[in-house]
Amino acid sequence: MNETMIEGARAGRIDVNAGQLLHIVNVDGKQVCDFFAFNRSNIRETLSPSHQRSVTRRMYLKPGDTLYSVLRRPIFELIEDPTGYNDFSLPACDAERYRMDFSIEDHRSCRTNLEEVTRDLAIPYEYLPDPFNFFQPTPVQADGTYGTGTSPAKPGDQIILRALMDVIAVGSSCPQDQIPLNNFNPSRLKLVLSDA
Repeated sequence: MNETMIEGARAGRIDVNAGQLLHIVNVDGKQVCDFFAFNRSNIRETLSPSHQRSVTRRMYLKPGDTLYSVLRRPIFELIEDPTGYNDFSLPACDAERYRMDFSIEDHRSCRTNLEEVTRDLAIPYEYLPDPFNFFQPTPVQADGTYGTGTSPAKPGDQIILRALMDVIAVGSSCPQDQIPLNNFNPSRLKLVLSDA
């Protein structure tokens, strides 16, 4: 499989071989992608936002950066990033957030999306990893609080990653429709493989 279409508020999964390019395409624009990755030979080794912060010592990514695993090993190289807006400090939304913050029951979430598409891997829900939130503006304000906004991604914008190991990659079209993050309308993403 060389391509996976992800409907709005859902998730998709694709196997990526070391050396291949993974294109995360913002099909309709203004959509955040919660992105997760697992080493295919050891699914306990995952892409790790906290280790990324520790290794790079900054809160933003730029083309040429290496993305790191929970074992501090290179897992991807960031080749292209058209918006420059990515977050790797916040966890995936979950059902409890919608209950607590918005008084909504049974709302889709990125954590639920991840659990659904990795159910065959038998990872306990509590141990699912945190995401890289691609195309997501999360500015840190002068007082240390997080700001927000609408994803600046335009239709067709794509983040391109070069895989540095064989991985299972998961993209979730963030279902958040209660704040402007996804323009109140979760929309499609696409995962596409190409040769380097």
